[in-house]
Amino acid sequence: MEYMREIKYRYCLDKDTKELIYIGDLTQETRYAHTYECLECGKEMEANMGPVNRRYFSHKSGCACNGESYLHKLAKRRIKAKFDSPEHFPIVFKRDIPCSEYETCMFRDDYFCKFHNKVISHDLKIWNGKTLYNFCQEEVWCDEFKPDLLLTSTIISQLPPIFIEVYKTHQSSDDKVNSKHKIIETFKLKSESDIDGILENGFVENDNCRIIGFNPKTERIRKKDMVVTRVVVYETGRCLFYNHGEVKCDILNIKYDPKSKYEFNVISTGRMTAISPQCNLLPQQIGLAWAEKKGMKIRNCMLCNSYRYNEWYGKYMCISYKKLGQDHMFPKTYMATTCVEYRHSYEIEKLTIADLQRFASEVIETN
Repeated sequence: MEYMREIKYRYCLDKDTKELIYIGDLTQETRYAHTYECLECGKEMEANMGPVNRRYFSHKSGCACNGESYLHKLAKRRIKAKFDSPEHFPIVFKRDIPCSEYETCMFRDDYFCKFHNKVISHDLKIWNGKTLYNFCQEEVWCDEFKPDLLLTSTIISQLPPIFIEVYKTHQSSDDKVNSKHKIIETFKLKSESDIDGILENGFVENDNCRIIGFNPKTERIRKKDMVVTRVVVYETGRCLFYNHGEVKCDILNIKYDPKSKYEFNVISTGRMTAISPQCNLLPQQIGLAWAEKKGMKIRNCMLCNSYRYNEWYGKYMCISYKKLGQDHMFPKTYMATTCVEYRHSYEIEKLTIADLQRFASEVIETN
């Protein structure tokens, strides 16, 4: 019981008017002008206003308060009071906004092609100078639910109601969350300071609350920093591969090297891509194969039937190296130009440009 008496309440009720009283608003002259009662248990309280320690209200006698219902009731009263005041009540969304090209871009990535935690600021009461929600009620029924606070509009009747839920011991039920109602639920309240933060900053998604059922309008803009794998093919059949940030999606149709013959953007992380159940290709092989389909005559080890991935070594090798010599075991790709064992890959030869277009795009510069 002694522990309960140590709870430092900054708020209580005026016993006669039931108005909320803040200890910081009292002076030595006004402290006795009220009779105070606890928000939680209704028992009489007294104002402790010593010259050194922090001021607070405490119970005059023992009580069974544990502070949980106090914080819950205090939050509802203070949030409602702010809503009923002339002040704005901000609501800040933090959303992942996809690039404007997200739905149509073949190179999109679920993470990198989004602006993360983009701040979208609104106001619960006023938007573009017009009043939106203007009525706040405590614990009234809406359909089959009774939210802690219910926001409605008597000005715009078609505005759907908003539930404000104060999380102290229990979060909203699954039925409520899945009801398609708009819900703002505070994070679990641990102190009066948590309530202060909501009133000072508004409801801030992922910082002091979770927001359910809202779909704020956002301007979709193009994200230009997504790294794209680029395969560059030269007249000689030489092939270069870039996937460490050299090429980004803002230059999808601009050549990386103006001296190249062809360039291709490839969906890849640097590993093999399954073109078909029987054909797995590296990005370089996709680029070289496409260049061949466009008429280039290329002899490159990557297009050879003997160029195979070896699990033991963890890289590509020439399986004909015993005939050709040890220096052909891990060949330089240009060695194909003079190799007597060179045989064009049958799997690659069967591919069409349409097959390759599912995993790559040709860089076609436009003036």
